[in-house]
Amino acid sequence: MNPLRKSMDRWLGRSEASITTPPMDGAFRPNDLLDSASTVVEMPAPDCLAATSRGIVVSSGHSLFSVDAPGGSPAASFDAEISALAGLPDGGAAVGLSDGRITFVGGQHDGKTIEIGPEARCITALAPAPDGSLFVANGSASNGPAAWKRDLMEKNATGSVWRIEPAGRDHQQLGGNLAYPYGLLVEPGSVVVSESWRSSLTRIAPGATGGNERVLQHLPAYPSRLARGVDGGIWLALFAPRSQLVEFVLSEDRYRRRMISEINADHWVAPCLRGGRSPKEPTQQGGMKQLGMLKPWSPSQSYGLVALLDHAYRPIASLHSRANGRRHGVTSCLAVGGRILFSAKGDGVVASCAYEGMAS
Repeated sequence: MNPLRKSMDRWLGRSEASITTPPMDGAFRPNDLLDSASTVVEMPAPDCLAATSRGIVVSSGHSLFSVDAPGGSPAASFDAEISALAGLPDGGAAVGLSDGRITFVGGQHDGKTIEIGPEARCITALAPAPDGSLFVANGSASNGPAAWKRDLMEKNATGSVWRIEPAGRDHQQLGGNLAYPYGLLVEPGSVVVSESWRSSLTRIAPGATGGNERVLQHLPAYPSRLARGVDGGIWLALFAPRSQLVEFVLSEDRYRRRMISEINADHWVAPCLRGGRSPKEPTQQGGMKQLGMLKPWSPSQSYGLVALLDHAYRPIASLHSRANGRRHGVTSCLAVGGRILFSAKGDGVVASCAYEGMAS
């Protein structure tokens, strides 16, 4: 873009410099469906869900737990926190660790550990390909999975998507300069990636001309992991809401840099997985309580949201936990039969609800 045009846009607050966020409307009209979902298991910070030969498993910290047998001992534990998880066609699971390693549990590669290298130390999502290879999303080249908030505030777009061969340890980068890729969905000849900081879904087709294709843009929240439904629909978890306050801070570079260097990350003007727990949190942009109760329409740093998309990636329905809800920070979802299973990492719960008739 012309530097003069860019400067004028910033001065007038127009084009890419405008401080706007899409409304929660249409297919994203708020409801309380996540809060009314049945609790499956409670645990600290449940993150990734996957289907394996051992049943449905969920990651929490350093361990994998069986959703079918809550409260028991871990199904597997590791020496680093789990940052990504995928069920494999052979019944095993691929587990991404926060230090960049990928290890396999069960299946034909049981016990094997591989890593791409120093260029991929922020593994956020994994997805098996039909040919036996594995797609890997690397969220950032400069920050680890736990530092996602810093990556947003630094306005980075250094993420990448890779294809690795578990048997031969070969790896190939399929796409770069991505704004924190956090979810993967494999299609014939391509892979769809959720770019959190661009609030969009992007299709990467190796070898195709014309660059990447945006299949969904202008989401009202930051997208994370994707899952395919049994009826052809596509489920998308969104882990935190966008807000005009955060967009304003991102546009004010001097303030943003001082905030990063001088203030604890827990108190930044930034989205989070669960807000409202500390009086030191930044103002909630007009959040209001009446008779001691936070109203559902109050602006919030955290939110719970799962969206249902059709085969063309058009939103057709959604499930919410609003500002006063108890199911915030949804980082993963999984369609099981006629129910959607989701992990609310911010509130430490895995829950499920029926979705039949949602899109009618």
